Amino acid sequence: MTKKLKIVISGSFSRNFEGIKETIKEFKQLGLDVLSPKDSKVLDTVNDFVFLDSDKSTDIKVLEQAHLDAITSADALYIYNSEDYLGDSSKMELGWALALGKPIFCKEKPKDSTIQLFCGQIATPEETKNILENRSPLDSINERSSVAELQKYIHEMVIRRGFDEESPRDAMLMMVEEVGEMAKAMRKYIGLKTDQEKQDRYTKLEHELADVFIYLLDIANLLNVSLFKALHEKEKENETRTWN
Repeated sequence: MTKKLKIVISGSFSRNFEGIKETIKEFKQLGLDVLSPKDSKVLDTVNDFVFLDSDKSTDIKVLEQAHLDAITSADALYIYNSEDYLGDSSKMELGWALALGKPIFCKEKPKDSTIQLFCGQIATPEETKNILENRSPLDSINERSSVAELQKYIHEMVIRRGFDEESPRDAMLMMVEEVGEMAKAMRKYIGLKTDQEKQDRYTKLEHELADVFIYLLDIANLLNVSLFKALHEKEKENETRTWN
């Protein structure tokens, strides 16, 4: 089953919301899920901040954070920069997407030379869909990916490769086996005495570490555990201890 693509649209709601609404409809017709903003109508504008009838709060910070959180969950950010206008909020959202390593698409080429360098690809909604559909699954993660995003990637990878019937016990046993392989690779890495025949069969230490990490993420998914939350809570507890 093909995963439904998710997108967020940024732009000036006060200047271009009608155009943004048309873009929302276009993405939805193409089969994408527009996480934010919703197909709505303008209720009020306060200091250039636009309130929509779909908003669940009147707190500007809460609403903006919800838009940023949507970018975090989306496959890409689409910037509706009609007539080369990009407001401060949109620039912040662009920076947020960049920090997350999300693909960024723009309706038009920005005139600002610096923004041009970071605005990704100029594309229509249909072109955006085609580009996203042809990406490798690995393109969804990068060095800036959060632990939650890595867990999500592993969850999708397990399903894609047909390993989703494995139990936590199965994954645990396989991780223990990989720890043994990691120990062998470490033995070679540090130069601990071994025969040449065995050395030739050892894989790279980095790959063995990655295998152990993959199974750890998989086990956390199978047990519905957020590794980030678990790490944070454990370290909070550790900070109260005295270490000799």
